Amino acid sequence: MKILIFIGGPTACGKSTFVNNLNQNISNSLQYRRYQGFFDIANQKDILEKEIFNSITSSEVDDWFVSICKNSDIVISDVHYAIQMNRSNLNVDIYQDYVPTISTELVQKLILENIQIVAVFLSCSSKECLKRSIDRYNEDGKEVRNISIEDATIENFAEEKEWNNILSTGLVDGLKLDSEQFSVEQLTDQILEYLKKYEEITLKKTKKL
Repeated sequence: MKILIFIGGPTACGKSTFVNNLNQNISNSLQYRRYQGFFDIANQKDILEKEIFNSITSSEVDDWFVSICKNSDIVISDVHYAIQMNRSNLNVDIYQDYVPTISTELVQKLILENIQIVAVFLSCSSKECLKRSIDRYNEDGKEVRNISIEDATIENFAEEKEWNNILSTGLVDGLKLDSEQFSVEQLTDQILEYLKKYEEITLKKTKKL
């Protein structure tokens, strides 16, 4: 059984740290973002960086991502389930619409290839996410994505809304983990325990054969 694990949630909820730790604890896993497909396709086709988003379609990236998942036992992919397309340092309108990053078409393509999808949402309060963002900026100068508690709250709501929309397809398993209450090691233990059910399903199928 091929498994794709999406790890998503609002800015500074702990996605990257969790994904890195989880990847280290699953021997046959690959850490890969769907977004990376734009650059890998560009490299394969010798497309200049400035032409990437004009020359490569989202559908092509979806197909590339599906091929990555087909050729790996377990793919761990950190995502934002929702983003603001035109947000930049010069444009700080926090009320821009959020759009989903994972389409129903991508989910269907993955399911057709018998890839089991687990969509994880890292729950963390807007206040804590904003605090972590500011702490990161003070420590290493990393850009602060949200500029106020209201900004962080809007993003948090949009992320969880799109996560729920993915689950509403009935094609994806969902898991909500509290990254504010639990350490990254505890979160890793929780998802490893959750993944045992897929091992049991695979073992049952093997015995039947």
